[in-house]
Amino acid sequence: MTLEKNNSRRPRRYLRSRITRKLILDTALDVFLTEGYAKTTIAKISDQAKVGYGTVYSHFKGKDDILNKVVDNVLVEFYNLLEVPFAPKTLEDARSAYYELILTSFRLAEQHRPIMKVYQQALGQSDSISGHWYGVKAHFIESSARSFTYAQEKGLAQEFDVQLGAKAYILLVDRFIWEVVNEREQDLDRIANIIIDMLFHGFFKNQPKSKKG
Repeated sequence: MTLEKNNSRRPRRYLRSRITRKLILDTALDVFLTEGYAKTTIAKISDQAKVGYGTVYSHFKGKDDILNKVVDNVLVEFYNLLEVPFAPKTLEDARSAYYELILTSFRLAEQHRPIMKVYQQALGQSDSISGHWYGVKAHFIESSARSFTYAQEKGLAQEFDVQLGAKAYILLVDRFIWEVVNEREQDLDRIANIIIDMLFHGFFKNQPKSKKG
């Protein structure tokens, strides 16, 4: 077989692999929602997806890895927001940016409540899942710390420990995400504004008016 033929086949193999991977993730989502975390198995996923047991393991380490990837897909919209450079020129701009981030996190929790409830079950049963969520929060904390540092450098925020402040902020948002998932809080705009008020009264130099949703 010539090198040219080898090269022409690689894209097709890659495409088939991506299609199979997506099929497994889509099927796993259905199985997790139907069976819950504890009763979901690789065998059930492979059977419903009509792919080999070994094929699933060729793409993922196990069901925890699959669930983590499913939740990462849910968080794509939020990750995309974090990629937008934080460069407010005024306190109002800063407030709007934080408001959008917080409200988006709550809307995602509400929109994807069923799979987030499954994920919550897994958090109490799997060190792998807990470690993954810890990593997600750590990523958000680092992003927030960079934003706080920028705000301090531009004279918008008071002097404080940005790492500790970012951790407190993200842990508060994280707590309310699960309140939304468990339907104990439903007024998302109200929660977002309360958190924003606490953030700006505590960390920023002046207090812009609350954003009305």
